[in-house]
Amino acid sequence: MNEILASQIIIAFCFFIVIFLIFSDKLNRAVASLTAAVVTYFVLIFIEGKDFSIIVDLLFGTPTDGFVNLHSLILILGMMFIVQVSAEAGLFQFLGILAIKLSKGKPIALMSILCTISVLFSAVINNILTVMILIPLTITISRILKIDPTPYILTEAILVNIGGTFFSISSIPNILIVTAAEITFIEYFLNVGLFSMAMAGITLLFFIFMYWKDFRDSPRQRLVDTLDEFNVWNFVQSKKLLYASMASIGILMVGFVLIGPVIPADAVPPDIFAFTVAMILTIFSAIFGIKPKEIIKNFDLELILYLLGIFVLAGAMETVGIIDLLGNLLGGISSINPTFQIIILVWLSAFLSSLIDNIPITKVMIPLVQAMNTNASVFYGLSVGANWGDNLTPLGDNILVLNIAEQHNRPIKMKTFWKLGFTTTLLQLYLGTAYFTFFSIDTYYVGLIMIFAVLLSIGILFIISKFGTEQAKSNISRGINRFRSLIIS
Repeated sequence: MNEILASQIIIAFCFFIVIFLIFSDKLNRAVASLTAAVVTYFVLIFIEGKDFSIIVDLLFGTPTDGFVNLHSLILILGMMFIVQVSAEAGLFQFLGILAIKLSKGKPIALMSILCTISVLFSAVINNILTVMILIPLTITISRILKIDPTPYILTEAILVNIGGTFFSISSIPNILIVTAAEITFIEYFLNVGLFSMAMAGITLLFFIFMYWKDFRDSPRQRLVDTLDEFNVWNFVQSKKLLYASMASIGILMVGFVLIGPVIPADAVPPDIFAFTVAMILTIFSAIFGIKPKEIIKNFDLELILYLLGIFVLAGAMETVGIIDLLGNLLGGISSINPTFQIIILVWLSAFLSSLIDNIPITKVMIPLVQAMNTNASVFYGLSVGANWGDNLTPLGDNILVLNIAEQHNRPIKMKTFWKLGFTTTLLQLYLGTAYFTFFSIDTYYVGLIMIFAVLLSIGILFIISKFGTEQAKSNISRGINRFRSLIIS
């Protein structure tokens, strides 16, 4: 008994130390997680009496859990190959410039196109690569048109995490969740992806509403003509490779939809299918002069090492019983009312992800959800919370957005991002909670009340603004302007 308690204390301490080091940026996250994994190994060997095979089980999974960690790693590696080849081919830059030219410099059109690109890119490639492509591109366009890029940069940064819930492959937390819960690509898309697309539209409308005054004036025609002179093909190394990259992503999406209903998932799992497509594309790219060594050199090795450390640490927490303790606590709270299962998971994972990297949070929360013995809706809520919670604070990936803007002499204050991101994310989480509770058999009435409250508030404001007294209209206008200035000042 004392040995188990000692193991739990040491491993829990390691977990919190890793979180602190990542949060404070005191140590590289890969080094922090791997060091904790080493300490965990010695605890399991010398205190718990395990043998070396335990480390293999924690790294790659076991037959019991279907080798869940190994499947996740293969899928991530496959996506890295596809994304890197596509980037080398100039696919993302090509689509970005092409779409922006369609805006003709009109602010709302430009905002809509940039936001569409943001969510689509982040749905296919990782958030960091998306902002590294889009933020400099946005600043370049703003200099040509002589407009303030801040509204566009902030909106893109917020929507990147929304795009991370479009597909089951759009983010690392999604991959971990669907692999562990055995949720198919199409199931995830129908239950989370479609809602995320609607939420992206609502978020875009909210930002247009917030920055309406800034969008009144269009750039001068001479500046728009300068933008129109950009040749999108200048960013393309090889047209054939560009088309091959587009075809690979298309085949990937079709394949994920067919796996399960048509293709046996046991014979061809999604990760093996993705890796197969990746290898074919990589060989094709080699024919056109892109050396595989160059592709691999640009891989995010830090992410892989970080994940390996987290797999060991999170798996050890489950092995020594920490997950069971937390699961019983969370299960006890949720058993009072089924509504709490979704509400707690959405909001708890969101706020934890705002302070801590969402990968370890997701990895720890998955067995908690499984211990609660609940339906897939809670897994969907976990995905939304873990991804969207990043925007509650300017920490995490959003620090990169602020750094890139500052490097290009367009600094954005952290306070500005915090106020806008926090407000927007609260709205998103509220609507997310309403959505998931509404479509749950046990809690539909809660979601209905939340949705009705929003519609009623909007309806009352609309009626007063149209048919109310001049004093009432003036009060609403002043209130809206005060709200705008408070958030975006």
